[in-house]
Amino acid sequence: MRTRAFAAVLALLMAGVCAAADGVSWESLDEEQQRLLSGFAEEWGALPEDRQRRLALGAKRWSGMSAREREKAQARFRRWTDLDDRDRKRIRDNYRHFQSLPPAERKRIRQNFHRFRALHDERRKQLRERYRNMTPQQRKQMRGRLSDRPPRSRD
Repeated sequence: MRTRAFAAVLALLMAGVCAAADGVSWESLDEEQQRLLSGFAEEWGALPEDRQRRLALGAKRWSGMSAREREKAQARFRRWTDLDDRDRKRIRDNYRHFQSLPPAERKRIRQNFHRFRALHDERRKQLRERYRNMTPQQRKQMRGRLSDRPPRSRD
């Protein structure tokens, strides 16, 4: 009889632990997170667990940002919300594709991006214009040449 009672108590405790591990309870959020997420307070328990985790993580990151970082994040969010659905879908698809690439390929793309961003505005404008004027075949050939290049060192 004692074994059954112990097993029942253990099962209840484990169920509570599993339930708490799946979602994020409102009470587990710190004061700043609760303040930032106050608009979700009423519906928090009904939100999907992954959404709770993402919101909690986002509020924690926001709390750790400087005023300048927050301004930049708000500007990015405004640009995102100004996009139409087709553009947001294209960006999400590109991001998923990027995430599916091997780490070395992602690294190469990041390095090329940083090199491009380091160029003067006029040079970036020239390169964009040159790319726009290429035929699809020329673009494909150029991408092939770039992917065959070894990464340049940043020394």
